[in-house]
Amino acid sequence: MQRLGCSMVLRTVFCFPKCLMTSGHKIVTVCFPRKLPSGVTKDGLSPQDKGGITSSNTTKEVCSIAGAPICKVKSCLILLVLSCVIMLLTSLQYVIPTNIKQGAFFNSSDIFSGRSNSLKHIISSSSSSLSLKPGKTQFERDKEMILRYSRLYKVPIVNCANAFKGVKHAVALGVQIARDKKKKQKLLSSEHYINLTKNCDQFQRTRGYITSSLTKQEKEFPLAYSLITYKDVEMVEKLLRIIYRPQNFYCIHADLKAKPAFFEAVKSISRCFPNVFLSSQRKSVQWGTFSVLEPELICMKDLYARGRWKYFINLTGQEMPLKTNYELVQILTAYKGANDIESTVKRANKDRWKDLPPPSGMRPLKGSVHIVANRDYVDYILHNKTAAKLLDWVKKTVIPDETFFTMLNHNPHLGIPGTYAGWPETDKSRRKPFLARFKNWGIEPFKFPCAGYWTRGICILSTGDLPLLSHRPELFANKFHLYEDRVVIDCLEEKLFNHTRDEFLGLRKFNTSFYKSLGFVQNQVGRNIAGKSNRTIPL
Repeated sequence: MQRLGCSMVLRTVFCFPKCLMTSGHKIVTVCFPRKLPSGVTKDGLSPQDKGGITSSNTTKEVCSIAGAPICKVKSCLILLVLSCVIMLLTSLQYVIPTNIKQGAFFNSSDIFSGRSNSLKHIISSSSSSLSLKPGKTQFERDKEMILRYSRLYKVPIVNCANAFKGVKHAVALGVQIARDKKKKQKLLSSEHYINLTKNCDQFQRTRGYITSSLTKQEKEFPLAYSLITYKDVEMVEKLLRIIYRPQNFYCIHADLKAKPAFFEAVKSISRCFPNVFLSSQRKSVQWGTFSVLEPELICMKDLYARGRWKYFINLTGQEMPLKTNYELVQILTAYKGANDIESTVKRANKDRWKDLPPPSGMRPLKGSVHIVANRDYVDYILHNKTAAKLLDWVKKTVIPDETFFTMLNHNPHLGIPGTYAGWPETDKSRRKPFLARFKNWGIEPFKFPCAGYWTRGICILSTGDLPLLSHRPELFANKFHLYEDRVVIDCLEEKLFNHTRDEFLGLRKFNTSFYKSLGFVQNQVGRNIAGKSNRTIPL
């Protein structure tokens, strides 16, 4: 018998077998290929063998490859088995995704720049070939979800990876598209979200919510968020979507002045998640008054009763994260209980508290309302009498939200775990930076170039600011206007999602050495300068 090539084996598989008994009790198989070779009739035999049954002499022969394949049953069975093996091995190359967890066929730099054909193939094949079957592991289900969402978060036309790198034509194109979208594309309305959330499962899938903890570290390190909102429900929902994880807790405060449709939309969104809820009270927030601080305290109280989260982070509806949830967990673990709260003596507006002496011998300070604080700190605010006295004091001052949190964090004699024991002056060094939020105020230590525009003394970030935001060490950035520039937010979402995917698949590592070395981490109440704990902080 001539050796059969791969093509002939495949032809043999797809032929129509017909077995006949011949003289001498020998069985032969006549195969009819779908496409007949030249010189072979419809019955599968050459003209000289017309009739369909070979003679006893012919039975011992084997047809040539060009002719109709006539072989003994044993030979046919071997060919069929070999054919099946070849076809199986061939199909496995295209049906089973590569072992992307090991990153064997591409590297993370290719992913970030969009050059990985392997990843594109994996995403494409996984989207169509994988399904949620009972026997799948949690990792397999999570991988399917992540790969399915990859297309959802991809920004069309704009090369976000190059824009983050500062490639001029990519940034220029992004800026132009942002301008075009501002003219043509309206924000999704409150009514849209009210209708979309009627089916919560569909809402979560179509909007790309990650409904798994993804990693053991994230699952065991839940975070608590307050979201202080007023308008632009699409921007609020985008923020919630990118920071959402099922182990975290989210308290949304909708300003009492907000339009009824906005409140209903936010309420509808919150109903789709067991760990997202509206604040127990609503306040009408007026800048410069105690009402700015009130929603934060309300959400603190609501969140404290919800679960054993590790850190509290307060956000507004006009901010975006610069780090993934996994990276936040890594950073806050490196903090070892330290709070990240701004403070200043030099830039303090002392006329805000005039001649009113603070209680308990505290030093008056100025800082930011935006904080990252451990659970013990929140517990002290809610349940300690000294904190209650300070709260009464700041109500008599101007802009109390910029005084209350920072004074509790920078008066170490109060003994609050995680507060700062050093000189309370935020700067750009590693000694006392402010990393809870990136803000461009245009003055030191928060002075940076602004590619967007200025309003009320702060830079509204835009697509042109992507290179600046690319490698910032801060955890979140403020502030964004979705109706002015959609591209900057979409590109941040794409980058954060890609990093989330690659961290989950083991393709990206995050180095926390910078955060471990910070002065406010090394010199915190509850730890000495050498970094050895002298009090156990329940994290």
